[in-house]
Amino acid sequence: MSTAQKLYSTVMNDAVEHVYIHALRQSLDTRVLAVEFDVGRDPGPHLQHTLTISLRSAPISVTGQDIPHEWLSAGTGFIDSRFSRSVAALLQELNKKALEAGLVI
Repeated sequence: MSTAQKLYSTVMNDAVEHVYIHALRQSLDTRVLAVEFDVGRDPGPHLQHTLTISLRSAPISVTGQDIPHEWLSAGTGFIDSRFSRSVAALLQELNKKALEAGLVI
């Protein structure tokens, strides 16, 4: 694996972790969440991403489209505010759908 591929992989893994961090901050149970980028696409690299957050126990999910790769970071400890707002909105939407289905996240 080349250095560029390793960096891309690290950035994508860190982005998934950032989603889980946001879920924890919203007091959501991260054990019931599944987070995936670019479902159904080749491994990349991609300049724009699709983020899907779903419940492991139910067919409930939300998807964010056209997330620029530049919003994702690796190893800085900081989360881009634009990515943060996008993730927060998706988690709120997922929580709303879950509550409508009688589920608590």
